[in-house]
Amino acid sequence: MITLLTMHELHGLTAQELGELHQLFSMLLIETEPDTPDRRDILASLENIERAMGLTATPAPRPPCRR
Repeated sequence: MITLLTMHELHGLTAQELGELHQLFSMLLIETEPDTPDRRDILASLENIERAMGLTATPAPRPPCRR
């Protein structure tokens, strides 16, 4: 049985850790049967991981404006 990863659990992980989790859950997804609780949990976890990855992405600082 696969456990659903929540945003609370993912908060504070590094980009590398989130990437590794994404890779792991992507591989698990391939091995599951359609319409199973495990597959739904994996898909929800992947969505949460992707959201967390988006939250950790920080834009490059902009250079100061020169007038």
